[in-house]
Amino acid sequence: MKEINFIPQWYKDGQKRHVGYHTQYVVIICIFAAIVLWSFGTSYSVSRAKAQIGRIQDSLAANADLAAEYNQLGSTMAQLRKKAETLEKLDHKTNIANVIAELSFLITENITLGKLDIYLESFQPGSASADKSRVKLGHRRNNAPSAMPETNNRFKVTITGIAAGAQDVAALISKLENSPYFCQIIPGFSRSKKIKELTATEFEISCYLANYVEQK
Repeated sequence: MKEINFIPQWYKDGQKRHVGYHTQYVVIICIFAAIVLWSFGTSYSVSRAKAQIGRIQDSLAANADLAAEYNQLGSTMAQLRKKAETLEKLDHKTNIANVIAELSFLITENITLGKLDIYLESFQPGSASADKSRVKLGHRRNNAPSAMPETNNRFKVTITGIAAGAQDVAALISKLENSPYFCQIIPGFSRSKKIKELTATEFEISCYLANYVEQK
């Protein structure tokens, strides 16, 4: 037996269109809901970011004086480090008090010192010439990084005084030669000098502190 369908085709087509419309509505509603949720999430993130930026700005404003003081202290420390490096380069690690104590031990009661000079002298190894000057610093050149001494330096000691006799001067020269503190003993002059009714010997002796090694 053959079934007869009394529903017209236009009705079936209309039903299909309604189903399609409902599906489209559902998809559009879902998309709209997703957009709304995304918008709320974005707004919340932006609000949190603005609040965090506001807290950071408030913190920076509150600590502006502290940051300025910190930067100032950093600059001062950098300057002090440079000065400390300069002083370290200028320090020759020579204890002058020990040198004077050694001379006091070597000089007998028959000798009276008139003058004692201890000063830096720049020299080139193996060279006899030297520039005599009191603690001399090298001149800064155009591209020089600092004004530190550019040549080697050594301490020169000059002793001037009066002895009871020439034998006392000779004995002092011998003691200086045997002392581990001094080297290159150079007799300057030795001459008789009348002091009241007595005849004494005026002398000058030069030497160097033995705190350096000359490379050959």
